[in-house]
Amino acid sequence: MTPRLFVAIGSSHLFGLIDRYIEPVSSAKYRSVWSTGVPFREPIELGAPAGWRGEHVLYNTPVAGPPPMLKEDVLYIPEVLTGVLAHIPQETDVIFSLLRGQEFAIAALVDDPSHGDFLGDDGQMELGRRWMSRADALTWVRQIAEPLWTTHLALRQQFPRARIVHVPAPPPVESHEHILANPEAFGPLFAVHGIKPFAMRQRIYRLMYADLNQRLAKMGVMSLAPPAGALTEHGGLKPEFARGCLHGNELYAELLAEQIREVLAHVPSV
Repeated sequence: MTPRLFVAIGSSHLFGLIDRYIEPVSSAKYRSVWSTGVPFREPIELGAPAGWRGEHVLYNTPVAGPPPMLKEDVLYIPEVLTGVLAHIPQETDVIFSLLRGQEFAIAALVDDPSHGDFLGDDGQMELGRRWMSRADALTWVRQIAEPLWTTHLALRQQFPRARIVHVPAPPPVESHEHILANPEAFGPLFAVHGIKPFAMRQRIYRLMYADLNQRLAKMGVMSLAPPAGALTEHGGLKPEFARGCLHGNELYAELLAEQIREVLAHVPSV
């Protein structure tokens, strides 16, 4: 019997899985993704249940062009993104989407005294901040998540028969010390504005993904929860599971692989 196929597709959020289960993403064979913009596809062995085989598609987000645009209930998909998605074989049974996921990075990481705060599910907000209503906050995070939303609509449209699983970006790193030591491209902004308090970053993350995941579910796209073993008691990402200040590392990838195996184990056989 021919094994069923699952595919993980993403850009920087795929690095941890590649580093852990194939070879360092910094190796020469992946350089063409950044130099030519052509996605790279190859097998990936995650210890999947019997009857499954896996592949990954690594691509460069900026080269994929602007996100799809939803206007008056019509989805306009850039041709270049259609080309990226075409690297996923049509016979794929399950697609694990690590697409995009950094839309909230500046809004959630970089602080500014003028930034408003809103009441979280626990009824808390940051003292001394301009108040933002929950309704306004929801409108704001929906705008931030629009590229994620429309990209997954495009994925759903291109693969109507596949089971699609959205793998969100990791929650915010709780430790400010870790972020300052691993600022990625945000060092100059941190130097001017500082880092937003963790509680504010967590409220943005939770509100944005709770709303996005609910909307995706209505389109037949399930979303994974962040792996509990990688989180602090407050729900932030533990530093030892972080790559830089936004991504998960190889340890985080091991927990994602566990989740992937669990999903595959429960996919109906017909």
